Amino acid sequence: MIKLVAFDMDGTILDEESNISAASLRTIELLLERGVAVASNSGRSIRRSQEPFAPWPHVASALYVGGYNGGVAVSAEREGHRRLLHQECLDAELFRELVAFSREGDFNLICCLCAQEEGGLREEYRHSHSVDGLEVFGGPGFVHDEALYERCLGGEVSAPPKIMIVTGEAQRSGVMDAIKARWGQRIYATWSIPDRIEIMPPHVDKSVALRALAREVGAELDETLAIGDGDNDLPMLKAAGVGVLMGNAKPEVRRSITGTAIEVGPSLSEEGFSATVSRYVEGI
Repeated sequence: MIKLVAFDMDGTILDEESNISAASLRTIELLLERGVAVASNSGRSIRRSQEPFAPWPHVASALYVGGYNGGVAVSAEREGHRRLLHQECLDAELFRELVAFSREGDFNLICCLCAQEEGGLREEYRHSHSVDGLEVFGGPGFVHDEALYERCLGGEVSAPPKIMIVTGEAQRSGVMDAIKARWGQRIYATWSIPDRIEIMPPHVDKSVALRALAREVGAELDETLAIGDGDNDLPMLKAAGVGVLMGNAKPEVRRSITGTAIEVGPSLSEEGFSATVSRYVEGI
C-alpha cells in the first residue's frame, strides 16, 4: 500500500513553461482526498517548489516539500507555517574552496540560502552574475549580488545547503570531472538542468529528503512511490518502494538505470505522472 507519493517537478509534472497539466493536478487532489501524503522533491527551493501551485492554495498548503536536491525537507503547512524537518549545509571550509574554484572560472555562482526564523522559512538565491536568459530563473527571492564572491570568502554569507555553478552545457561535463577529481567524496555533485552543476554535502541527495518525509508521515520506504526524470532523481527512485523514471528522461539517464529496480513509465506528454500513480495507487 502506497502511503507517500513523491515527485520531481521540472520534466515530471511541469512542462518547459513550469505549467502543471489539469490531469496531474487532479491526480494530486485525488491522492490528498484519499489520505495519501504527497510531496514534491526537487532541486528547487521551498518557495519555488510552491510557485506552480499558487492558483490552487488548497493543494500547495497540503504538499510536503523536499528541496535543494535533498538538503532540506519541510512539513505541510499548518496555520500558515511549515516546520523544517531536515537540513544539511555544506562544510564551511569546503564552501569557501568551491567559491574560489567558481571565481577562478568566472562562473555564475548561485548560493541557495535557507533558514528557519521566527516568522517562518527565509530563502534567497543569491547569484554573482546576471541570470538573464537562464532556464527557470527569475522572480522574488533571486538577488543579484555582484560582491557575492567576496561576501562568501569573507564569511559574511554562511555555507548554504546547496550551491549551483552555471557552466553552460558545453563545459558542464569537463567542469564536473574537475570538481569530482578535486573534491571526490567530500561533496555530492549532480545536474538536473544541463547548463549548471548542483553541489550539496556528501551523502545528501533526494533519497535523504524522501526518508525524512516518510518518517514525518509515518510511512516505510517500501510504502513510497517516487517519480522523476533526471539524473538527480535516481537516488530517490532507488530508495523508494517503487521508483519510476519518466519516459522523457534523457538517454544517458535511461541507460544509467540498467540493472536497477527502477522502471520506465510514460513521458510527460503522455501524462506519465498520472498514469504511473493510477497504476500503483488503488482508487486513483
